[in-house]
Amino acid sequence: MRNIINGQIKVITEKRLLNYIEIGKSYPSTKTSIFVVKKGTITFTKSFETITLAKNDIYFSFANGFFELIAISPDIEINIIALDVELFSKLSFEFNRLDVYQFLLSNYSNQFEIPETIVSELWKLSEVLQLNLIKSKSKFNTTILLNLLSVVLYTALDAINTYHDFTTKGVMTRKQELVFDFLNLLSKHYKKEREVSFYAQKLMVTTRHLSVTIKNITGKTANQVIHQYIIAESKVLLASSNKMISEIAFELNFNDPYYFSNFFKKHTGLNPTEFKTKNKKDYIYTSI
Repeated sequence: MRNIINGQIKVITEKRLLNYIEIGKSYPSTKTSIFVVKKGTITFTKSFETITLAKNDIYFSFANGFFELIAISPDIEINIIALDVELFSKLSFEFNRLDVYQFLLSNYSNQFEIPETIVSELWKLSEVLQLNLIKSKSKFNTTILLNLLSVVLYTALDAINTYHDFTTKGVMTRKQELVFDFLNLLSKHYKKEREVSFYAQKLMVTTRHLSVTIKNITGKTANQVIHQYIIAESKVLLASSNKMISEIAFELNFNDPYYFSNFFKKHTGLNPTEFKTKNKKDYIYTSI
């Protein structure tokens, strides 16, 4: 059990950040993460939104869309606590009382400035969490990790609940909510479903309405967004696995590897073999 839990939680510091991701390259977001900035700045793109975090900022990132690191200042001090979505099922929260979690799910930009004292508290908690992640196996290690994680999350959410007005700030428009729901669906189904009509049906809107809304909000067509997911996943698989191109094609629901090769070349300028040779190990799944 400890090894499973250990693999589901990561604490990423500024020293380790560039070991996980490369500036200017796009990755599927595979974790739910809390960014805590103690010093300096970091700029990144998350699902078509460019975000800059500075001193005493906290940011909540969910496991959907894409993450691309744009810039990071030399003096950056940051802790990113990343965890698997499934881990939430093992944690006991009282979000109905705090009335915060629903706000985070419906908020289009989960960036907040919190007091320096709370940042320091979160910093110490994340350090204790990291120490327990690398500690040798003990009888209560899993329980300690889960409870530490609960304290981290409650501390962060309580700071936001105390210093921000949840009733008026950051509520999504109906169009933004539709795009947010589309991105959530896409993150779950993009490997098997590439037709806009599939997502429109799931969201109970017409294909045209969904396409127009996505274009208005993101500046990209629905097909471009879907293709971006597929291309990014293709790059990850090609560069960070030993799978044959035909295997990758079938995994991404391309019945014909030749069609997959043409699709990939159309969007990248390289065929899969050329990309794999040129970029081997450049891409890895981000823990963010």
